[in-house]
Amino acid sequence: MANSKFVATVSPHLHERGQTISRGMTDVLVALTPIAIWGIIVFGFNAFYVMAVSIITAMLSEVVMRWIMGRKATLVDMSAFLSGLFLALILPVTTPLWVVAIGAFLAVGVGKELFGGLGKNIFNPALFGRVALMISPLWLYTTKFVKPFYWKASGFFTPIHASINNAVAGRVTYKGITGKVYVDVVTHATPMSLLKSGRMLSATVTGPTPVGATYITGAGRPSFWSMFFGLKSGCIGEVSVFLLIIGACWLLYRKTIDWRIPAGVLGGALLIFLVTWNNPLYQMVGGGLWLGAFYMATDWVTSPMTRRTKWIYGIGIGVTVALIRLISPLPEGVAIAILNWNVITLLLDRYVAEPKFGEVKKPLFNKLPAIAKAPKPAQGKT
Repeated sequence: MANSKFVATVSPHLHERGQTISRGMTDVLVALTPIAIWGIIVFGFNAFYVMAVSIITAMLSEVVMRWIMGRKATLVDMSAFLSGLFLALILPVTTPLWVVAIGAFLAVGVGKELFGGLGKNIFNPALFGRVALMISPLWLYTTKFVKPFYWKASGFFTPIHASINNAVAGRVTYKGITGKVYVDVVTHATPMSLLKSGRMLSATVTGPTPVGATYITGAGRPSFWSMFFGLKSGCIGEVSVFLLIIGACWLLYRKTIDWRIPAGVLGGALLIFLVTWNNPLYQMVGGGLWLGAFYMATDWVTSPMTRRTKWIYGIGIGVTVALIRLISPLPEGVAIAILNWNVITLLLDRYVAEPKFGEVKKPLFNKLPAIAKAPKPAQGKT
């Protein structure tokens, strides 16, 4: 036994020859590259600044926190790099860089390392950081969106950020690093905010906040193609459903993610939107549903392990997203839904799992027959 190579570790567990954590992280990075590049094209080089600050802060947070806790550095697995990139992709491009840095520290330093590091974190780190900003006094900085190609009014390489000003409508102005106010850069409505306010459902879209889309219909709504290809207001990485699908195909081809989870998320959400008939087409291509379904909900660590639980988890997230959008005051609910089901994953893996090897009592809801004990031989007989 002294020479045994059997090692017990926490998830994620890999089941195919040649599959490693670094390979999986690399696959995700490849899938996200077109999305990141498109974000820079649509929202200017400011998107690159947000990504760079988020990634660097996330990596530094991991190094410092692991040093404080006496653990070995694990930057080589690329999990901190991807957590920083994911956080940047789910933020508005005009989020102040100091707010981005705080979110990245909360994501990796708190959401991952305080729980023990990769494999022991309960929550998806990037979503943890995003929701932490959302419920903090910094929320206003992360809820203001600009139109595609807004940089034509300020300059492609000009760093620009949202600044609170209670004297103006919307409470936000957009400034450069020198303090210059760019009056031609204004807040625009996203498809989700239009749906929540009811403006999308009206005969003609009107209101004080302009619609953030390159192409709009005669009624003033964002066109379907603007929403599908990513010519609309929104977070950096969620705007192009087309590129998200391309990246998802790569991840499915490489077997980096399980198709059951995104199928459950999209199917569960679509079912609710069809039943309520609340503009299901716009609901499906607007917001962060596709980014969450293929890239966030499928996180190896925070998603369930068995096929049955993956279906429950995915459908649960999709239904929760739809209910948050329809019932709550929030226009979007992907991040909150996934975080809630990250917690429920602990229960799914415990009570809806397959019986453990040698286990007689089967977990709750498990339909497989229990493993029976071998009968004892009768006394006096061989």
